[in-house]
Amino acid sequence: MNNKKTVFLNSLYMDFSTENELDLFLKSLDEIWTDKLYSELKQNGLIRHVVSKVWNKGHHRITQVFEYESETSFKKCERILSVAFTPENCPTLAKFVFKIFNNRGIVVSEFKND
Repeated sequence: MNNKKTVFLNSLYMDFSTENELDLFLKSLDEIWTDKLYSELKQNGLIRHVVSKVWNKGHHRITQVFEYESETSFKKCERILSVAFTPENCPTLAKFVFKIFNNRGIVVSEFKND
């Protein structure tokens, strides 16, 4: 069990043009989000990463939520991801066309069923 407390969140939407494109992206997650990448992000303060498929909005959308130990951790991980997700370093991701909408915030209230 992870006892680290989430302080900083990044929540983003990724909109795809078709359902097939979205499904292909989901099938490619292990190529994009590798164990090596997660290990580096964990060392720099990533607590949790969740990918979910949105089903109630009539869009071809996924959401991703990133939980960090601090804003500093977020900034470190953001630099790691900006390098990891270049077309040269992640050709799988470069195959997809999508729009991203980011929302970043600091946790002000939380309920946990522990």
